[in-house]
Amino acid sequence: MTTRKTSPLSQSELYEALKKRQGWAYDYLYGELSHSFRYWVERNSGTEMDAEDAFHKGLLNFLLNLETGKYEFRENTKITTVVFDYCKKVWLNELASSRLKKRAIMPDAYDPVNDVDLQKDLERAETIAQVRAALDQLKADCRRLIEMFYCDELSLKEIAKKLGMKESSTKQKRYDCTEKLKQLVLKQAPRN
Repeated sequence: MTTRKTSPLSQSELYEALKKRQGWAYDYLYGELSHSFRYWVERNSGTEMDAEDAFHKGLLNFLLNLETGKYEFRENTKITTVVFDYCKKVWLNELASSRLKKRAIMPDAYDPVNDVDLQKDLERAETIAQVRAALDQLKADCRRLIEMFYCDELSLKEIAKKLGMKESSTKQKRYDCTEKLKQLVLKQAPRN
């Protein structure tokens, strides 16, 4: 694990550290943003817990976009401002959702057996982790094609043009790469 240098941190250094998944960079973002974001959420109809949830979701969205290349660093842009905006969007979406319009009364007891939503969230997180690990094992061309199709939501025609291939070849390659990905995910799945 690389430690943070003591001289002032440039935005490009922070960007590179986040891309390399260096723990101190996550800590830096958390330290810089968590209090101000919590204050903002509390001033905008939320609680401390709402702020914590929205902050983590926003930070995760930013990091996923960073990893998949949807977010790329631009000079004169503060990463903390970008992350704050990601978190802010999460909270504004929460405010607009019906979940907050109809807050349920807190139950007297917690019954984990009946907590289907929590179980679904945990299973989804586990599946995402398995898919990510499998994606990392694919060859670069397959990974790129899958990300263009499923993450960037490009059509096969657009992908073919970007890759300099025929559309029919792109369709077959996407099928082959998806099958390889499925096999890798199934290998990682826990056996009962």
